[in-house]
Amino acid sequence: AYFLSLSSEMRSSSATLRTNVFLPTDKEHICQITFHYWISQTGGTLMVGLQKHSEDTITNIWQDLGELQNQWKTNTITINSTEKYEV
Repeated sequence: AYFLSLSSEMRSSSATLRTNVFLPTDKEHICQITFHYWISQTGGTLMVGLQKHSEDTITNIWQDLGELQNQWKTNTITINSTEKYEV
């Protein structure tokens, strides 16, 4: 389990949490990542990115703008990749 908290009182306006390197997926071994998140009424954007082993860039695969939510939410992302990757 991982936990990350970012408040308006902190100096930084962003934070990053990275997974370990996952192996390639196939039809029998897809990867599903489930996470719980809270975005306060002050707003913010939560993004999930995918970085493949052969690429330097991170591709945004999901985001929530979190406007006026102030509640816990749960989301599951399914990932298929033919090479090693990080989320």
